[in-house]
Amino acid sequence: MIEPITIALEGHLPSEMTLQYVHLPFEVPPGTGRLEVEYDYDAAIGSDPGLMGGNTLDIGIFDPRGINFLKAGYRGWSGSARSHFFISTSTATPGYMPGPIQTGIWHICLGPYKVSPNGCQYRVSIRLFPDDQDTDVHFPPRLKIDPVKRATPSSDGWYKGELHCHTVNSDGDSTVEEIVLQAEALGLDFLAVTDHNNLTHQVDLARIQSRLLLIPGLEVTTYYGHWNIWGEGDWIDFRVQTADDMIRAIADANRRGYLVSCNHPRPMGPDWAFPEVQGYACVEVWNGPWELLNTACLTFWEARLAEGERLSAVGGSDHHFSHEEHIARLGHPTTFIYSPHPPTTRDVLSSIRSGRICVSESPQGPRVWVATSGAQMGDQVPRPATDRVRIDVTVADGEGTVLEVIGASGLLERLAVTNPIATFTLSVSLNKSPYIRAQVLDVKRLNLRAISNPIYFV
Repeated sequence: MIEPITIALEGHLPSEMTLQYVHLPFEVPPGTGRLEVEYDYDAAIGSDPGLMGGNTLDIGIFDPRGINFLKAGYRGWSGSARSHFFISTSTATPGYMPGPIQTGIWHICLGPYKVSPNGCQYRVSIRLFPDDQDTDVHFPPRLKIDPVKRATPSSDGWYKGELHCHTVNSDGDSTVEEIVLQAEALGLDFLAVTDHNNLTHQVDLARIQSRLLLIPGLEVTTYYGHWNIWGEGDWIDFRVQTADDMIRAIADANRRGYLVSCNHPRPMGPDWAFPEVQGYACVEVWNGPWELLNTACLTFWEARLAEGERLSAVGGSDHHFSHEEHIARLGHPTTFIYSPHPPTTRDVLSSIRSGRICVSESPQGPRVWVATSGAQMGDQVPRPATDRVRIDVTVADGEGTVLEVIGASGLLERLAVTNPIATFTLSVSLNKSPYIRAQVLDVKRLNLRAISNPIYFV
């Protein structure tokens, strides 16, 4: 038996390297069929933003296709969730793409998320195993959008789904199969698994048979803000260092046809560090339980609406853990679309992009819908000369709550919801607001239970 080749890469990262990326080259000789990587570093602490004083060192890997920004030969990323991983021609650690083990220069990518004042001493050990490779090795197929499949017909026209969750392919504890089974049990109609910075969950999803509409996606997890992308396409680079990098990466996602969402822009979210960066079509105004600083996400969204931007409000649970108690549960919140016919996956994405959706606290939570003069949420209509508009607001399953109608100046109307299906016809002064929207409030806890998207006025 031929012994594996062992490579050791060691170094020290000063605190000035925090939130930057280091690429460590190593050579893979011909005939290599498997590589194994293990790393450790001193003063290790968890990735929770509230933990300080030590080091958190993320890791990933690039193959000989290169490390250039936006054009890299990306093969996987596990952040700080794993201390070791492997890649072979046929299988790999979750989060790392199996396939050809190309001859040439590969790179370990280190991301110093936190570096203590004393710096971070690291060691990376690599073992390369020979193998008689089949010359016909390919990357495995990933989930594609089914253009024909439709959701199971709904009795009331509402279709519900989860847009933001994680599995063992990044830092979750559940397999893709487990997440799909949970989503089915919740009665969801569509599901997007959005693991951090990688595509291997899409390989797992491609093997699954489910009644759910499965949406390809991933969470582009940068040190300066997170954003979901939904749709078919290649990996999008997360190694953002500047506002210009972020602009270029989002533009790259848009060119590839992705639907882009700015995720949980709130303190410890992390916050959206480059407020001047635009290009996303959605804002995740509701991430996990409402009380987890989602008012900051709502404020972020409304500030941009007041400036005349048109951005769809979406929600996602950010679910990571199924095998332990955790505050973030799958489907809490839930994004709803209304469709007169069972939608396809592309219909769901189109509804999200256009803003014809609402977000509720759970799959059984209230829904809220706003319309005016034949227009509906997401539509743009001429501003009335009187600056007063007649709107119809419907709240389903919101009995005992309060309906609030909101514009750029704040609260416009406040009404009690006393019936399971409540429809209100209101004449509302816009106060020159460029939009109008509605939300359903739990007056005891002061938490939102549902939120609509706006109608826009020009």
